[in-house]
Amino acid sequence: MMQKIDRVFKVCSVLGLALLIVACTNALNWRKATVNNERVQLLMPCKPDQASREMQIGPDVKVSLTLKGCEASGMHFTMAHMQVPQGMTSTDVLTKWQKASLASMQAGPQDVVTMNWSLKGAQQAPPPERVRVQNGQYQVQMVWFVLADQIYQAAVYGHSKEKQLPDAAETYFTGIELL
Repeated sequence: MMQKIDRVFKVCSVLGLALLIVACTNALNWRKATVNNERVQLLMPCKPDQASREMQIGPDVKVSLTLKGCEASGMHFTMAHMQVPQGMTSTDVLTKWQKASLASMQAGPQDVVTMNWSLKGAQQAPPPERVRVQNGQYQVQMVWFVLADQIYQAAVYGHSKEKQLPDAAETYFTGIELL
């Protein structure tokens, strides 16, 4: 009888250890990806899909927005970019894109924190920025930067109570390299 109890204890211990290991495994499988003809390299936590769409940024101005993105651990990771249209400045386009992004999240001024962000090789006019949005529905972190005639936005989107998002965003943003 004692051997049977020992065997059951060992099996339960091994199963418990196996479950603990699986539970602690990081679901974010970081891998290198490139954007815009390999001018930008970054780490993404999953294999990205790619899409393009037209975006209205002025009364008579539409631009093509190219997006790479994927979903992992309940969060969405994206990297989007667009070319600055002729006759507009990168600052004007960036401001319009930021306003449109915040409006789509129904983010009020009290929900948004903007800070400087450093990225070697990015243009300094306008300077790179990191934006955090937190409201009852969303938690989003975005970085914005300009390289030549392209504006980029990297973002991590999640539910307002997603505890992993700040660490995941930090890994994602610090993995961006300009080539």
